[in-house]
Amino acid sequence: MMPFRHAVLPFIALMTLSGGAVAVDLDIQPGDWEFTNVSRLLGDSPFPGQTTTNRQCITAEDIAKGPQFMDLSDDCEMSNLQVTSSSMSYDLVCRQHDMEVHMKADMSFQGDRLSGQVNAELETPMGIMPLQTDIQARRVGDCP
Repeated sequence: MMPFRHAVLPFIALMTLSGGAVAVDLDIQPGDWEFTNVSRLLGDSPFPGQTTTNRQCITAEDIAKGPQFMDLSDDCEMSNLQVTSSSMSYDLVCRQHDMEVHMKADMSFQGDRLSGQVNAELETPMGIMPLQTDIQARRVGDCP
């Protein structure tokens, strides 16, 4: 699963927006952010969650770009983008190496915190594997 800047957030690699973006001031404070993502496979044979934590600097310039800040891969296509100052949701389909991943992301912004969930279906040779990633992040200070 991709980190916020590369997908969502995840969330969380976005691409050039279809239909154009609406200018919205996102309720995210610039600074050094710590992201904790908990991903788990769902379905008949659920696996325990895998937790990853990373830090990243989010600048005022990044925030001013709005959803385009997420910088999607050319292999991904976004649709159903809905953005307000305090939330963002979108659908994403990424295709790579004869595999396809369908994602639905919902994010909530609270200034110095953000949270969200990305639900994905990975098409694999073994069938569709549902994956859920819960995202929690908090501003921990100024960028180094």
